[in-house]
Amino acid sequence: MHANSPLRLTRRLLGACVLAVSFAACAGISQQEEVQMGAQGAQQVQAQLPLLNDASVTSYVSSLGRSLASTTSRADLNWQFGVVNSQVINAFALPGGFIYVNRGILSAASNESELAGVLSHEIEHVVRRHSVKQMEQAQGANMGVTLACTLTSVCQNQAAAAAIQVGGTALFARYSRGDEVEADRGGFDNLVRTGINPRGQLTFFEKLLAEEQRSGGSGSAASFFATHPGTTDRIADIQRMLSGNASRLTGLRNDSQAFQAMKRRLAQLPAAPRAAR
Repeated sequence: MHANSPLRLTRRLLGACVLAVSFAACAGISQQEEVQMGAQGAQQVQAQLPLLNDASVTSYVSSLGRSLASTTSRADLNWQFGVVNSQVINAFALPGGFIYVNRGILSAASNESELAGVLSHEIEHVVRRHSVKQMEQAQGANMGVTLACTLTSVCQNQAAAAAIQVGGTALFARYSRGDEVEADRGGFDNLVRTGINPRGQLTFFEKLLAEEQRSGGSGSAASFFATHPGTTDRIADIQRMLSGNASRLTGLRNDSQAFQAMKRRLAQLPAAPRAAR
């Protein structure tokens, strides 16, 4: 069996789940335990997913991500950012401040505000401890059964295997629409505090939704909608936030030379491995 096969990945992820369940069985998960879980999940990502090991691209994403994270109430975490070398459009967060964005996100984003919108959303999941709260509330046995079913079904084809690599690795958080809305709203404020126009949240969603409608649900954004539910309602919510905060948005930047330099560098790199597309 190939080391990176969906079945092998499933087994390794379920092994990581045992750690998550053991923590969840306690009265609560401390920040130290949260960071430990995230670090072990990050080791699985390093071992199992094709990472884009380009210093220029990764440095830019890390710099942007850390500038956003530094405005939050959890700026004390040792935030880490990585790029998965897959054209599947998705991003995910591990507990404790480990954020991954797929190459497909970088390719699809037209300006810095769109990429920052994705990063700030994932950062906010960590800030609000959404996945940790799920672990604390979950019954260990039920959680294991749910994960086995989810991972098995997702592994049925190559396109869905990429979705597992994005959604499943996030220590199995399957965020509710409420979690997603909270991450959008908190991310909106993070963007404003960082000096970036949050309109990128809206334009990126609209772009992905249009692509998904054109492809009939089989395009590269399918995984994003599967792991980020409630997109249509969230678009309306972001539109309301933009309208209600117009005075706060004056002078905020939409793009940067650093973002465009990253895009040029990305275009020069070899294509993502076929299995990760």
